[in-house]
Amino acid sequence: MAIKIGLEIHCRLNTKSKLFCSCSTNSQEKEPNKETCPICLGLPGYKPLLNKSAVEYLIKMGLAFNCNISEESYFSRKTYFYPDMSKNFQITQYEIPIATNGNIHINDNEIRIKRIHLEEDPARIVYANGSISTTKYVLIDYNRAGAPLAELVTEPDIKSPKEARLLLEKISSVLDYLGIYDPSKEASIRVDANISSDGERVEIKNITGFENVEKALSYEEIRQKGMSRMNKKIERETRHFDETTKMTTAMRKKEYEEDYGYIFDPDLPLINIDKNWVEKIKSSMPELPEKRAQRMATQYSIDQYDANVIVYTGRDFADFFESCIKKLNKPKEISKWMINYLLKSLNWRSERISNSKVTVDRFIEFIELIDNNTITERFGKELIKEFVDSGDSPKGLVGKISTQTKPLNEVINNIIIENPKAFDEFKLGKKEALQFLIGKVLNATGKRSDPKEIVNILNSMLEK
Repeated sequence: MAIKIGLEIHCRLNTKSKLFCSCSTNSQEKEPNKETCPICLGLPGYKPLLNKSAVEYLIKMGLAFNCNISEESYFSRKTYFYPDMSKNFQITQYEIPIATNGNIHINDNEIRIKRIHLEEDPARIVYANGSISTTKYVLIDYNRAGAPLAELVTEPDIKSPKEARLLLEKISSVLDYLGIYDPSKEASIRVDANISSDGERVEIKNITGFENVEKALSYEEIRQKGMSRMNKKIERETRHFDETTKMTTAMRKKEYEEDYGYIFDPDLPLINIDKNWVEKIKSSMPELPEKRAQRMATQYSIDQYDANVIVYTGRDFADFFESCIKKLNKPKEISKWMINYLLKSLNWRSERISNSKVTVDRFIEFIELIDNNTITERFGKELIKEFVDSGDSPKGLVGKISTQTKPLNEVINNIIIENPKAFDEFKLGKKEALQFLIGKVLNATGKRSDPKEIVNILNSMLEK
Protein backbone atom coordinates (compact mmCIF):
# COMPACT_ATOMS: atom_id res chain seq x y z
CA MET A 1 0.00 0.00 0.00
CA ALA A 2 1.78 3.15 -1.23
CA ILE A 3 1.60 6.29 0.85
CA LYS A 4 1.41 9.86 -0.39
CA ILE A 5 2.97 12.71 1.55
CA GLY A 6 2.77 16.44 0.93
CA LEU A 7 4.31 19.15 3.08
CA GLU A 8 3.35 22.72 3.89
CA ILE A 9 6.63 24.26 5.02
CA HIS A 10 6.54 27.58 6.89
CA CYS A 11 9.88 29.38 6.85
CA ARG A 12 10.37 32.50 8.95
CA LEU A 13 12.14 35.04 6.74
CA ASN A 14 15.11 36.83 8.26
CA THR A 15 14.01 40.42 7.72
CA LYS A 16 14.80 43.12 10.28
CA SER A 17 11.16 44.15 10.71
CA LYS A 18 7.81 42.37 10.54
CA LEU A 19 5.75 41.87 7.39
CA PHE A 20 3.32 44.77 7.83
CA CYS A 21 4.84 47.00 10.54
CA SER A 22 8.21 48.29 11.77
CA CYS A 23 8.37 46.09 14.90
CA SER A 24 11.62 44.12 15.15
CA THR A 25 11.69 40.41 14.33
CA ASN A 26 14.59 39.98 16.77
CA SER A 27 12.45 39.28 19.83
CA GLN A 28 13.65 35.83 20.92
CA GLU A 29 15.20 36.98 24.20
CA LYS A 30 12.71 39.78 24.91
CA GLU A 31 9.94 39.86 27.47
CA PRO A 32 6.65 38.48 26.07
CA ASN A 33 4.42 40.95 24.21
CA LYS A 34 7.00 43.77 24.25
CA GLU A 35 7.86 43.82 20.51
CA THR A 36 4.34 44.70 19.40
CA CYS A 37 2.31 47.58 17.99
CA PRO A 38 -1.37 48.17 17.07
CA ILE A 39 -0.79 46.67 13.58
CA CYS A 40 0.65 43.31 14.66
CA LEU A 41 -1.81 43.18 17.55
CA GLY A 42 -4.64 43.56 15.04
CA LEU A 43 -6.25 46.61 16.63
CA PRO A 44 -8.98 48.23 14.50
CA GLY A 45 -8.21 51.38 12.51
CA TYR A 46 -4.52 50.68 11.87
CA LYS A 47 -3.36 49.93 8.32
CA PRO A 48 -0.64 47.43 7.30
CA LEU A 49 2.32 48.49 5.14
CA LEU A 50 4.09 45.76 3.13
CA ASN A 51 7.78 44.99 3.79
CA LYS A 52 9.54 45.08 0.38
CA SER A 53 12.47 42.94 1.59
CA ALA A 54 10.09 40.08 2.39
CA VAL A 55 8.78 40.12 -1.19
CA GLU A 56 12.35 40.08 -2.56
CA TYR A 57 13.28 37.18 -0.27
CA LEU A 58 10.30 35.19 -1.51
CA ILE A 59 11.19 35.88 -5.16
CA LYS A 60 14.72 34.58 -4.43
CA MET A 61 13.21 31.47 -2.91
CA GLY A 62 10.97 30.94 -5.92
CA LEU A 63 13.87 31.30 -8.36
CA ALA A 64 16.01 28.87 -6.35
CA PHE A 65 13.31 26.20 -6.66
CA ASN A 66 12.65 26.73 -10.38
CA CYS A 67 9.27 28.42 -9.88
CA ASN A 68 7.37 30.75 -12.18
CA ILE A 69 7.20 34.25 -10.69
CA SER A 70 3.79 35.91 -11.01
CA GLU A 71 3.67 39.36 -12.60
CA GLU A 72 0.91 40.33 -10.18
CA SER A 73 -0.05 39.08 -6.74
CA TYR A 74 -2.15 40.23 -3.82
CA PHE A 75 -3.07 39.44 -0.22
CA SER A 76 -6.25 37.92 1.15
CA ARG A 77 -7.79 37.51 4.57
CA LYS A 78 -8.01 33.94 5.81
CA THR A 79 -10.72 33.88 8.46
CA TYR A 80 -10.39 31.63 11.49
CA PHE A 81 -11.03 31.97 15.21
CA TYR A 82 -8.07 31.02 17.37
CA PRO A 83 -6.27 32.87 20.19
CA ASP A 84 -3.01 33.21 18.23
CA MET A 85 -4.65 35.64 15.76
CA SER A 86 -6.36 38.45 17.67
CA LYS A 87 -8.10 40.04 14.67
CA ASN A 88 -9.62 36.65 13.75
CA PHE A 89 -8.09 36.57 10.29
CA GLN A 90 -4.62 36.01 8.89
CA ILE A 91 -3.21 38.12 6.06
CA THR A 92 -1.94 35.63 3.50
CA GLN A 93 -1.86 34.91 -0.22
CA TYR A 94 -4.29 32.41 -1.69
CA GLU A 95 -5.60 33.16 -5.18
CA ILE A 96 -2.36 34.37 -6.80
CA PRO A 97 0.81 33.44 -4.89
CA ILE A 98 4.13 35.04 -5.84
CA ALA A 99 5.77 31.76 -6.96
CA THR A 100 4.20 28.65 -8.53
CA ASN A 101 5.02 25.36 -10.28
CA GLY A 102 8.57 24.68 -9.11
CA ASN A 103 10.42 21.47 -8.31
CA ILE A 104 13.18 19.99 -6.22
CA HIS A 105 14.93 16.63 -6.65
CA ILE A 106 15.63 14.16 -3.86
CA ASN A 107 17.78 11.37 -5.31
CA ASP A 108 15.79 10.23 -8.38
CA ASN A 109 12.43 11.61 -7.26
CA GLU A 110 11.16 14.95 -8.55
CA ILE A 111 8.97 16.64 -5.95
CA ARG A 112 6.75 19.28 -7.46
CA ILE A 113 6.28 22.58 -5.66
CA LYS A 114 2.73 23.81 -6.04
CA ARG A 115 3.20 27.31 -4.65
CA ILE A 116 5.28 29.58 -2.42
CA HIS A 117 3.49 32.54 -0.86
CA LEU A 118 3.86 35.18 1.85
CA GLU A 119 1.85 35.39 5.03
CA GLU A 120 2.09 36.78 8.55
CA ASP A 121 3.10 34.56 11.45
CA PRO A 122 0.52 34.09 14.22
CA ALA A 123 1.38 34.68 17.86
CA ARG A 124 3.08 32.02 19.96
CA ILE A 125 0.86 29.87 22.13
CA VAL A 126 2.47 28.71 25.39
CA TYR A 127 0.95 25.64 27.01
CA ALA A 128 1.46 26.34 30.70
CA ASN A 129 2.14 23.44 33.06
CA GLY A 130 1.76 20.76 30.43
CA SER A 131 1.28 19.91 26.77
CA ILE A 132 -1.56 20.70 24.39
CA SER A 133 -3.52 17.73 25.74
CA THR A 134 -2.83 18.21 29.47
CA THR A 135 -2.50 21.97 30.06
CA LYS A 136 -5.10 23.76 32.17
CA TYR A 137 -4.65 27.08 30.40
CA VAL A 138 -2.61 28.75 27.66
CA LEU A 139 -0.62 31.98 27.43
CA ILE A 140 -0.15 34.11 24.32
CA ASP A 141 3.06 35.89 23.30
CA TYR A 142 2.50 38.33 20.41
CA ASN A 143 6.20 39.11 19.87
CA ARG A 144 6.17 36.65 16.97
CA ALA A 145 2.88 37.86 15.51
CA GLY A 146 3.32 39.53 12.14
CA ALA A 147 6.78 38.13 11.39
CA PRO A 148 7.06 37.30 7.67
CA LEU A 149 6.54 33.66 6.73
CA ALA A 150 7.18 32.03 3.38
CA GLU A 151 4.92 29.01 2.96
CA LEU A 152 6.12 26.39 0.48
CA VAL A 153 3.48 23.82 -0.49
CA THR A 154 4.49 20.60 -2.24
CA GLU A 155 2.37 18.24 -4.27
CA PRO A 156 1.86 14.79 -2.64
CA ASP A 157 4.95 13.40 -4.41
CA ILE A 158 6.96 12.42 -1.31
CA LYS A 159 7.21 8.65 -1.03
CA SER A 160 8.38 8.07 2.55
CA PRO A 161 8.92 9.79 5.92
CA LYS A 162 12.70 9.54 5.33
CA GLU A 163 12.35 11.34 1.99
CA ALA A 164 10.34 14.08 3.71
CA ARG A 165 13.23 14.65 6.10
CA LEU A 166 15.77 14.74 3.26
CA LEU A 167 13.60 17.28 1.44
CA LEU A 168 13.47 19.55 4.50
CA GLU A 169 17.24 19.33 4.97
CA LYS A 170 17.81 20.28 1.33
CA ILE A 171 15.35 23.18 1.46
CA SER A 172 16.91 24.42 4.70
CA SER A 173 20.35 24.35 3.09
CA VAL A 174 19.18 26.35 0.05
CA LEU A 175 17.52 28.96 2.30
CA ASP A 176 20.72 29.20 4.34
CA TYR A 177 22.76 29.87 1.17
CA LEU A 178 20.25 32.48 0.05
CA GLY A 179 20.68 34.20 3.43
CA ILE A 180 16.92 34.61 3.84
CA TYR A 181 16.40 32.71 7.08
CA ASP A 182 18.20 32.11 10.35
CA PRO A 183 18.01 28.49 11.55
CA SER A 184 19.03 29.55 15.07
CA LYS A 185 15.83 31.55 15.58
CA GLU A 186 12.90 30.00 17.41
CA ALA A 187 10.56 28.04 15.10
CA SER A 188 12.49 29.13 11.99
CA ILE A 189 10.87 26.26 10.07
CA ARG A 190 7.55 24.68 11.01
CA VAL A 191 5.82 21.97 9.04
CA ASP A 192 2.24 20.84 8.45
CA ALA A 193 2.49 17.33 7.00
CA ASN A 194 -0.29 15.68 4.99
CA ILE A 195 -0.28 11.90 4.61
CA SER A 196 -2.67 9.36 3.13
CA SER A 197 -2.31 5.63 2.60
CA ASP A 198 -5.82 4.58 1.67
CA GLY A 199 -8.55 7.19 1.50
CA GLU A 200 -8.76 10.57 3.22
CA ARG A 201 -5.58 12.47 4.00
CA VAL A 202 -4.64 13.43 7.54
CA GLU A 203 -2.80 16.63 8.45
CA ILE A 204 -0.26 16.71 11.29
CA LYS A 205 -0.04 20.31 12.42
CA ASN A 206 2.88 22.50 13.54
CA ILE A 207 5.79 20.06 13.71
CA THR A 208 9.17 21.57 14.56
CA GLY A 209 12.41 19.73 13.87
CA PHE A 210 13.15 17.61 10.81
CA GLU A 211 13.61 14.45 12.90
CA ASN A 212 10.19 15.00 14.45
CA VAL A 213 8.61 15.33 11.00
CA GLU A 214 10.01 11.93 10.05
CA LYS A 215 8.85 10.37 13.33
CA ALA A 216 5.36 11.88 13.10
CA LEU A 217 4.89 10.63 9.54
CA SER A 218 6.28 7.18 10.42
CA TYR A 219 3.81 6.84 13.29
CA GLU A 220 0.91 8.04 11.15
CA GLU A 221 1.85 5.64 8.33
CA ILE A 222 1.74 2.70 10.74
CA ARG A 223 -1.53 3.92 12.32
CA GLN A 224 -3.30 4.36 8.99
CA LYS A 225 -2.17 1.01 7.61
CA GLY A 226 -3.32 -0.65 10.83
CA MET A 227 -6.75 0.94 10.50
CA SER A 228 -7.02 -0.21 6.89
CA ARG A 229 -6.23 -3.79 7.88
CA MET A 230 -9.06 -3.61 10.44
CA ASN A 231 -11.41 -2.15 7.81
CA LYS A 232 -11.76 1.09 9.80
CA LYS A 233 -12.42 4.34 7.98
CA ILE A 234 -9.65 6.93 7.98
CA GLU A 235 -11.26 10.33 8.46
CA ARG A 236 -10.04 13.69 7.22
CA GLU A 237 -8.75 15.37 10.36
CA THR A 238 -6.01 17.49 11.92
CA ARG A 239 -3.71 15.74 14.39
CA HIS A 240 -1.03 16.82 16.86
CA PHE A 241 2.39 15.17 17.23
CA ASP A 242 3.53 14.74 20.84
CA GLU A 243 7.34 14.98 20.96
CA THR A 244 7.45 13.04 24.25
CA THR A 245 5.30 10.04 23.34
CA LYS A 246 6.22 10.17 19.60
CA MET A 247 2.53 9.65 18.80
CA THR A 248 -0.13 11.66 16.97
CA THR A 249 -3.49 12.48 18.56
CA ALA A 250 -6.69 13.88 17.04
CA MET A 251 -7.24 17.64 17.45
CA ARG A 252 -10.22 18.47 15.23
CA LYS A 253 -11.91 17.63 11.95
CA LYS A 254 -9.90 19.00 9.06
CA GLU A 255 -11.23 22.20 7.51
CA TYR A 256 -11.69 22.60 3.77
CA GLU A 257 -10.34 25.67 1.96
CA GLU A 258 -13.82 27.13 1.53
CA ASP A 259 -14.27 27.06 5.32
CA TYR A 260 -11.74 29.90 5.65
CA GLY A 261 -13.82 32.39 3.61
CA TYR A 262 -10.89 34.00 1.77
CA ILE A 263 -11.54 37.59 0.70
CA PHE A 264 -9.27 40.18 -0.94
CA ASP A 265 -7.60 42.39 1.69
CA PRO A 266 -8.68 45.98 0.90
CA ASP A 267 -5.92 47.54 3.07
CA LEU A 268 -3.09 46.25 0.86
CA PRO A 269 -2.46 47.11 -2.80
CA LEU A 270 -1.79 44.80 -5.74
CA ILE A 271 1.87 43.71 -5.92
CA ASN A 272 3.38 44.37 -9.36
CA ILE A 273 6.48 42.29 -10.06
CA ASP A 274 8.11 43.38 -13.31
CA LYS A 275 10.72 41.32 -15.15
CA ASN A 276 13.53 43.83 -14.53
CA TRP A 277 13.05 43.50 -10.78
CA VAL A 278 13.14 39.69 -11.03
CA GLU A 279 16.28 39.76 -13.20
CA LYS A 280 18.03 42.10 -10.75
CA ILE A 281 17.23 39.74 -7.88
CA LYS A 282 18.35 36.73 -9.94
CA SER A 283 21.72 38.33 -10.73
CA SER A 284 22.38 38.91 -7.01
CA MET A 285 21.77 35.29 -5.98
CA PRO A 286 24.72 33.26 -4.66
CA GLU A 287 25.98 29.91 -5.91
CA LEU A 288 23.50 27.35 -4.55
CA PRO A 289 24.47 24.14 -2.70
CA GLU A 290 24.07 21.57 -5.48
CA LYS A 291 26.22 23.48 -7.98
CA ARG A 292 28.74 24.45 -5.32
CA ALA A 293 29.24 20.83 -4.25
CA GLN A 294 29.78 19.75 -7.87
CA ARG A 295 32.26 22.57 -8.46
CA MET A 296 34.21 21.92 -5.28
CA ALA A 297 34.53 18.18 -5.98
CA THR A 298 35.98 18.97 -9.42
CA GLN A 299 38.07 22.01 -8.51
CA TYR A 300 39.70 20.53 -5.41
CA SER A 301 39.77 16.84 -6.47
CA ILE A 302 37.90 15.67 -3.39
CA ASP A 303 35.22 12.97 -3.23
CA GLN A 304 31.72 14.11 -4.16
CA TYR A 305 30.51 12.74 -0.82
CA ASP A 306 33.00 14.92 1.07
CA ALA A 307 32.04 17.96 -1.00
CA ASN A 308 28.35 17.33 -0.23
CA VAL A 309 29.02 17.07 3.52
CA ILE A 310 30.99 20.32 3.54
CA VAL A 311 28.47 22.22 1.42
CA TYR A 312 25.27 20.94 3.05
CA THR A 313 26.60 21.42 6.58
CA GLY A 314 26.13 25.13 5.91
CA ARG A 315 27.27 28.04 3.84
CA ASP A 316 29.59 29.20 6.62
CA PHE A 317 31.23 25.75 6.80
CA ALA A 318 31.83 25.68 3.02
CA ASP A 319 33.16 29.26 3.11
CA PHE A 320 35.54 28.23 5.91
CA PHE A 321 36.80 25.29 3.80
CA GLU A 322 37.50 27.44 0.76
CA SER A 323 39.20 30.10 2.91
CA CYS A 324 41.48 27.39 4.31
CA ILE A 325 42.41 26.23 0.79
CA LYS A 326 43.57 29.77 -0.04
CA LYS A 327 45.97 29.60 2.92
CA LEU A 328 47.15 25.99 2.47
CA ASN A 329 46.55 24.11 -0.78
CA LYS A 330 45.90 20.70 0.75
CA PRO A 331 42.16 20.20 0.14
CA LYS A 332 42.02 16.46 0.88
CA GLU A 333 43.75 16.82 4.24
CA ILE A 334 41.68 19.86 5.19
CA SER A 335 38.39 18.18 4.18
CA LYS A 336 39.34 15.04 6.15
CA TRP A 337 39.95 16.94 9.38
CA MET A 338 36.98 19.27 8.91
CA ILE A 339 34.48 16.46 8.24
CA ASN A 340 35.71 13.76 10.61
CA TYR A 341 36.90 15.77 13.60
CA LEU A 342 36.17 19.51 13.49
CA LEU A 343 32.49 18.93 12.65
CA LYS A 344 32.14 16.36 15.45
CA SER A 345 33.54 18.79 18.00
CA LEU A 346 31.25 21.59 16.77
CA ASN A 347 28.20 19.30 16.88
CA TRP A 348 29.07 18.22 20.40
CA ARG A 349 29.02 21.90 21.40
CA SER A 350 25.88 22.56 19.28
CA GLU A 351 27.79 25.29 17.41
CA ARG A 352 28.06 26.43 13.83
CA ILE A 353 31.56 27.24 12.61
CA SER A 354 30.60 30.93 12.28
CA ASN A 355 29.60 31.07 15.97
CA SER A 356 32.61 29.15 17.27
CA LYS A 357 36.06 30.28 18.43
CA VAL A 358 37.76 28.50 15.53
CA THR A 359 39.47 30.76 12.97
CA VAL A 360 40.90 29.90 9.56
CA ASP A 361 44.47 30.85 10.59
CA ARG A 362 44.38 28.74 13.75
CA PHE A 363 42.90 25.75 11.92
CA ILE A 364 45.63 25.93 9.27
CA GLU A 365 48.18 26.11 12.10
CA PHE A 366 46.63 22.88 13.45
CA ILE A 367 46.79 21.14 10.04
CA GLU A 368 50.45 22.13 9.64
CA LEU A 369 51.35 20.55 12.99
CA ILE A 370 50.15 17.20 11.63
CA ASP A 371 51.52 17.77 8.14
CA ASN A 372 55.02 18.53 9.53
CA ASN A 373 54.88 15.50 11.89
CA THR A 374 55.13 17.79 14.89
CA ILE A 375 52.24 15.82 16.39
CA THR A 376 50.75 12.43 15.54
CA GLU A 377 47.28 12.03 14.06
CA ARG A 378 46.18 10.29 17.25
CA PHE A 379 47.33 13.29 19.27
CA GLY A 380 45.60 15.58 16.76
CA LYS A 381 42.26 13.86 17.32
CA GLU A 382 42.46 14.77 21.01
CA LEU A 383 44.04 18.19 20.48
CA ILE A 384 41.26 19.38 18.16
CA LYS A 385 38.71 19.00 20.98
CA GLU A 386 40.71 21.36 23.21
CA PHE A 387 41.33 23.68 20.26
CA VAL A 388 37.59 23.98 19.44
CA ASP A 389 36.75 24.52 23.12
CA SER A 390 39.27 27.29 23.69
CA GLY A 391 40.10 28.72 20.26
CA ASP A 392 43.70 28.99 21.47
CA SER A 393 46.77 28.56 19.29
CA PRO A 394 47.27 24.82 18.57
CA LYS A 395 51.06 25.33 18.87
CA GLY A 396 50.57 26.91 22.27
CA LEU A 397 48.32 24.04 23.36
CA VAL A 398 50.92 21.48 22.28
CA GLY A 399 53.63 23.31 24.23
CA LYS A 400 51.39 23.54 27.29
CA ILE A 401 50.51 19.84 27.15
CA SER A 402 54.15 18.85 26.61
CA THR A 403 55.29 20.61 29.80
CA GLN A 404 52.56 18.77 31.74
CA THR A 405 53.34 15.33 30.28
CA LYS A 406 55.86 12.84 31.67
CA PRO A 407 58.43 11.34 29.27
CA LEU A 408 56.98 8.34 27.43
CA ASN A 409 59.66 5.96 28.79
CA GLU A 410 58.68 6.90 32.33
CA VAL A 411 54.97 6.40 31.63
CA ILE A 412 55.58 2.96 30.09
CA ASN A 413 57.83 1.90 32.96
CA ASN A 414 55.10 2.82 35.48
CA ILE A 415 52.50 0.85 33.45
CA ILE A 416 54.77 -2.24 33.50
CA ILE A 417 55.27 -1.94 37.28
CA GLU A 418 51.47 -1.70 37.73
CA ASN A 419 50.76 -4.59 35.31
CA PRO A 420 53.61 -7.16 35.71
CA LYS A 421 51.44 -10.11 34.58
CA ALA A 422 50.61 -8.40 31.27
CA PHE A 423 54.31 -7.65 30.68
CA ASP A 424 55.22 -11.29 31.38
CA GLU A 425 52.61 -12.43 28.83
CA PHE A 426 54.00 -9.87 26.36
CA LYS A 427 57.44 -11.46 26.83
CA LEU A 428 55.89 -14.78 25.78
CA GLY A 429 54.66 -13.16 22.56
CA LYS A 430 50.96 -12.84 23.37
CA LYS A 431 49.39 -10.16 21.10
CA GLU A 432 46.51 -9.56 23.53
CA ALA A 433 49.00 -8.53 26.24
CA LEU A 434 50.69 -6.08 23.85
CA GLN A 435 47.37 -4.47 22.92
CA PHE A 436 46.48 -4.25 26.61
CA LEU A 437 49.73 -2.42 27.43
CA ILE A 438 49.38 -0.07 24.46
CA GLY A 439 45.84 0.81 25.61
CA LYS A 440 47.04 1.52 29.14
CA VAL A 441 49.80 3.83 27.88
CA LEU A 442 47.43 5.68 25.53
CA ASN A 443 44.98 6.27 28.38
CA ALA A 444 47.80 7.49 30.61
CA THR A 445 48.98 9.98 27.97
CA GLY A 446 45.52 11.14 26.95
CA LYS A 447 45.94 9.29 23.60
CA ARG A 448 48.72 11.72 22.71
CA SER A 449 51.45 9.12 22.11
CA ASP A 450 52.18 7.16 18.95
CA PRO A 451 51.40 3.39 19.22
CA LYS A 452 54.42 2.59 17.00
CA GLU A 453 56.71 4.44 19.42
CA ILE A 454 55.13 2.59 22.37
CA VAL A 455 55.85 -0.77 20.69
CA ASN A 456 59.45 0.25 19.95
CA ILE A 457 60.05 1.20 23.62
CA LEU A 458 58.45 -2.05 24.86
CA ASN A 459 60.62 -4.09 22.48
CA SER A 460 63.78 -2.26 23.64
CA MET A 461 62.81 -3.07 27.22
CA LEU A 462 62.57 -6.75 26.24
CA GLU A 463 66.09 -6.65 24.82
CA LYS A 464 67.38 -5.22 28.08
